[in-house]
Amino acid sequence: MSEQTNLAKVMAIHAEMLQTNHYCYFELAYTRYTEWMVWICSNAREQDPNRKVLLKGQGSTPEEACIDALNNYEQEQTP
Repeated sequence: MSEQTNLAKVMAIHAEMLQTNHYCYFELAYTRYTEWMVWICSNAREQDPNRKVLLKGQGSTPEEACIDALNNYEQEQTP
């Protein structure tokens, strides 16, 4: 069996979060200014102006953005 991609790892974190927060959402986007960005938020900004960004990352490829997001997430989870 092949190793799980970083994108799949981020999606697994999102699936786990959905178990307790049905409103959190995942987004992977590309812009010419930021390149690839991935994030998971607690709720949509339109519905909750106090929403929290639970996971975020940026990179030149989707995988790089996910690596950055996973590293940031791990650092935030460590006390």
